[in-house]
Amino acid sequence: MRNHRLYPLAFSLLLSLPLWAQEREEPAKKTPIAFLQMHDEQVNALLKDTPTDSLTPALQDSLKERINAAFDFGELSKLALGVYWQERTPEQQTHFVNTFSGIIREQNFDSFLRYYREGNIRYVGEEIEGDKATVTASIPLERETVTISYDLHRRENQWRIYDLTIDGTSTAEGNRRRYERYIKKKSYEQLIGQLDKQLARLLESRQ
Repeated sequence: MRNHRLYPLAFSLLLSLPLWAQEREEPAKKTPIAFLQMHDEQVNALLKDTPTDSLTPALQDSLKERINAAFDFGELSKLALGVYWQERTPEQQTHFVNTFSGIIREQNFDSFLRYYREGNIRYVGEEIEGDKATVTASIPLERETVTISYDLHRRENQWRIYDLTIDGTSTAEGNRRRYERYIKKKSYEQLIGQLDKQLARLLESRQ
């Protein structure tokens, strides 16, 4: 079974000024595919002429921020908790978003770095309905081809990803089912405690 290690996934951006200025100036004119292509160009600009084994800690941090900048972590968090989101206080919601986005930031890195290193991401389809869109991409890797569907919505005149479906499996739905089972069996407090520990382990392993 494939383990893409992608979880619905760091809001600050470490971008070059021209690219960021371009995104701010013309967000309404960009289609979802154009938005994703621009995002890929920014990641590839950071990776340009950098050997795989020569990523400095600073460059790794910049890549993590850039890779995850396209995601709407607030919406991902709501989808992950499902009906339990509204039961949380504003402070609990903020805590969950921070922990959840931190986990995504770390776990997305290896998978997406592999996609950018090995494959040439090709966007093969786009469906737009109002402020929501789905973009389909094909990523040919050395030993397999991965198909990803990006679900995006427009927030403050910017496209942002709120779910990834990888080879037919929705990451948002997978998280919602897993967390719902955990909360029913134990409690939300125990869930967030485990997620806090998971994030701490991930951060420690990167040092």
